Amino acid sequence: MIWRLFRWFDWRRKGVKVWHPCNIYKTAILGKGVSVGMFSEIGPDVHIGEGVRIGAMSFIPKGVTIEDNAWIGPRVTFTNDRYPPSDESEWESTTVKSGAALGAGVTVVCGVTIGEGSMVGAGSVVTKDVPAYTIYAGNYAKPILKGEGKED
Repeated sequence: MIWRLFRWFDWRRKGVKVWHPCNIYKTAILGKGVSVGMFSEIGPDVHIGEGVRIGAMSFIPKGVTIEDNAWIGPRVTFTNDRYPPSDESEWESTTVKSGAALGAGVTVVCGVTIGEGSMVGAGSVVTKDVPAYTIYAGNYAKPILKGEGKED
């Protein structure tokens, strides 16, 4: 219990805002300026970069990495087990690159990478990699708009 209080003070010092109640495992790493919505769960060994916003009721299990300035909408669910129930050695990792945005209710199947600056529409099911600077939507998520790269 005391360890949790120290962790909470460490998050406060980094500008992390957690809207309670939430379940954040003590081995999860949260960067500066992260905001976590109510009723969210962040599993063990999850890495969340700086400036990330996580909406309410999101589920982020072990094996997920979210890079800086990504936006995770409410009720977004990540998986880490493609064929449950399986041994932890068979779990797959997922990466959300910098600046990516996932709309409300998105489900991300494990083993994919969501590219930098890309967007995934609300309610989509992501089963394959999403390239950088593209918009995907649907069940199963398909490209809606393909970007040519970041414009200055």
